[in-house]
Amino acid sequence: MMRKILGMTTALTLVGSAAMAETKWDLSTAWGANNFHAESAMAFADAVREATDGSVDITVHLSGETGVKITEKLAAVETGIVQMADMLLFLQAGEEPFLGVDTLPYLIQGQDEMTIWLEVAGPTYDEIFERRNQKVLYYVPWPSPGVYTKNAIVSADDMSGQRIRAFNATSFTFLEKMGAAPVELPFEELAPAVAAGTVDGAATSTSTGANSKLYQFTDHFNPLNWSMSPDAVTVNLDAWNALSDAERETIQGLADSMEAEFWAASAAEDETKTAVLVDNGMTVSTADASLTAKMAEAGQAMWADFFENVPDAQEVVEAYAEKAGK
Repeated sequence: MMRKILGMTTALTLVGSAAMAETKWDLSTAWGANNFHAESAMAFADAVREATDGSVDITVHLSGETGVKITEKLAAVETGIVQMADMLLFLQAGEEPFLGVDTLPYLIQGQDEMTIWLEVAGPTYDEIFERRNQKVLYYVPWPSPGVYTKNAIVSADDMSGQRIRAFNATSFTFLEKMGAAPVELPFEELAPAVAAGTVDGAATSTSTGANSKLYQFTDHFNPLNWSMSPDAVTVNLDAWNALSDAERETIQGLADSMEAEFWAASAAEDETKTAVLVDNGMTVSTADASLTAKMAEAGQAMWADFFENVPDAQEVVEAYAEKAGK
C-alpha cells in the first residue's frame, strides 16, 4: 500500500512539474540595446512572457553575443543553434538570393510601399522560411538610406563624381549608375577619410548617421529614400510546433498586434534622428526632379540585372510594381 501511495505521489509530482514546465528560447540580434529593433524584440519577449504566464521565456541576446554572425541568422534558426533571430533580410541573401530583393533602388520607398510589398511578396517569404525550417512572426522596416556629404546634393549634376562610401554592393552599383564615384571603405575609416579629403561622404540611414555622429565631418544630408529594407523576427519550426496550441495562438496574436507598434517606432526613429542631425548643424535637402528621375532610371535598370540572377523575383516584383503604381 505504501509503495502504491509513493508511486501515486511521484506521478502527481511529475504531472505538476510538466504543467509548470517552462520553454526557454534564445533570440539573437546583431543590434545593441539602444537600437529600436532590439528594443522591439525585448518588448515582444516581455509581452510573450507575461501573456503565457512564463511558460514561454524568450531571452534576447544583443550585439551578436550568441556568436551568430549577422549574415548567419537564417542558418542559425534553421539548425536550432538559436530558436529565434532578428535578421536583416538582405544580409541573408548569400543563403537565399531572393532575400536581397528589397535592396533594389526605387522598389520600396516608404512604409506605405513596404506594406504593399509584404502583401505581394509575403507568400514567397513564407515559402523560403518554411523551407529553411522557420516561420516569420513579424517584420519591421528600417528607415530609408540617404547621402551625407560635405556639399549639398540636390540635382543629378550635384551627384556627379561624388566619392561616397557605399554600404553594400547594391548601393555601390546604384551610386555608380547615378554618376557618383562610390568607394568601398570600412565604416570606422570613414571619418579620417573625409577629414583627409579622400572621400566626400557616405550613404546610410538617419539612424546610423546620427548614432555615428556623421554631422561631425559632413554638412549636408539628402534623404533620397531610394529603398527600404526590413528585419524579420523568425522562429524555428521545431520549437514552434513543440508549443501548445494555446501558446502558439497567444504568441502569434502578440506578433500581429505589436507589429504596428514596432513600425511606428521605426518611423519615430527616422524623425528623431533627422532632428538630431539638424540640431547638430546639418542641412537637410530634397532631391529635385532631375535627381528623382535619375534615381528611377538607375533603379529600374538594376531590377533587370537582378532578375537575370534571381529569375523567380521577376513575377513578384512585377506584380508588386503594378499594385504600387511603380
